[in-house]
Amino acid sequence: MKPSTLGALVLIVGGLVATWRPTAPGSDPIPAPPEAATRAIVGPVSQALGGHPEEARQLAAFYHAAAEAIRRDGSGAKVVKTTADLRTFCTAAVTLRFQEVFAKVPGLAEAIHGPEGAMAKLLGLDVVELDHAGAAAALDAVAWACGEAAR
Repeated sequence: MKPSTLGALVLIVGGLVATWRPTAPGSDPIPAPPEAATRAIVGPVSQALGGHPEEARQLAAFYHAAAEAIRRDGSGAKVVKTTADLRTFCTAAVTLRFQEVFAKVPGLAEAIHGPEGAMAKLLGLDVVELDHAGAAAALDAVAWACGEAAR
């Protein structure tokens, strides 16, 4: 990875971490439910987060904010250009912000970011040019699944 790409990812992660705010109950920024096929793919995320409503709310807010950042990037500078860049972005951001949550909730990391996880199934594992709208929809689907677990 180029140093400029890594620098851009660090800035994006820093921006997301800086703008993240805990959500008050009842004000969850949960996106609309995805279609049935996508709900089936992200179902294991909700299952893994069952019994962890606070963590689920935090993750829902994060993934929704990440979806918005990727959506804006698609109409802007396109800092996150490939699916590999997106995976690096998600891994770095999640590692920085949610280490304790992923350690606390067994199977959650695999359900979202593993090779058989929701993001891999929704976006594929091949390194290709990023479909920003599709990536944002995938992140929103994960946010929706997290939000469902918080209810």
